[in-house]
Amino acid sequence: MIANFFKKTKPIQTIFISLLFLLFYLLSIFFVEKSEFSLSVIAEKVGTLLLFFTFFIIIRFIKRKNQFSGQDSYLLLFMVLLFAIFPGTMVINKVLLSHFILLVAFRRIYSMRSFENIDQKIFDSGFWIGVASLFYMWSAIFVILVLIAIMVYSSDKIRGMFVLLIAYSTPLFLSFTYYFWNDNTEVFYNKLIFEYSFSNGVFDIPKLMIPLVFVIICSLGALAILKFKINNLSNNIKPSLPLLLGHYLIGLYMVYIIPNETGTTFVFVFIPVVVFIANALQVITNKIIREVFVYSFLLMAFAIYFI
Repeated sequence: MIANFFKKTKPIQTIFISLLFLLFYLLSIFFVEKSEFSLSVIAEKVGTLLLFFTFFIIIRFIKRKNQFSGQDSYLLLFMVLLFAIFPGTMVINKVLLSHFILLVAFRRIYSMRSFENIDQKIFDSGFWIGVASLFYMWSAIFVILVLIAIMVYSSDKIRGMFVLLIAYSTPLFLSFTYYFWNDNTEVFYNKLIFEYSFSNGVFDIPKLMIPLVFVIICSLGALAILKFKINNLSNNIKPSLPLLLGHYLIGLYMVYIIPNETGTTFVFVFIPVVVFIANALQVITNKIIREVFVYSFLLMAFAIYFI
């Protein structure tokens, strides 16, 4: 059974997941982007693919360091399946680039659960959120996640907020200085614009609305399972739950408020969703339910091309 296959973390599972992502990445190129091929396009796609594999390496590192799941491959599997369900998230653009940068910030934010070097981690996370904001201004909303971490883990909350302010402002100040020196501040000010819409089109597009509702229902179901069976986990996810819940709500808010016709912004909610599902599968004792979870995501990943 496929769910049992991914209950282990061995090279064979890693190879399978890598090949699965490669398959979905090629499907995205041929059926979503429909790119005209040339040497420059092929080089771009190969570069993007390497960027994604770097993304998965960082995700695996964050998982291991913060005990986001047990000794299984569910987290990486469902991360791949989410990219497949929302193929627009595999197209390189400013949103995706900003999220790659945010991964560095997330790594430092979630590591605050150790209560070690809190001020340094606050500065690092704030700084990288500031850098990500220069690519995509909505990344700034993840300052809220750092504030949650300060409230939960920092012993000196006022000091933590001051460090965060300095850290976030640093890349913006340096960027402004550069554009001011080159007499081109208009470019900098354009980077600070928040585009928003209370009718962003997501719920008018079945190819986006159906998988989004599916993922939200599955993630909430997984969260409900964790609430009652969290003590049965082999890993200790409790210290990270406030941040994961904050991350989840921030991501859903971004999906709702940001104009979006391709589903690219859905990537901001991927991390908490896969953590919830991976841990829920770990405590579900009924094999049939585990299989249904995995097969339903696989089915949706392929069905999206026919909606």
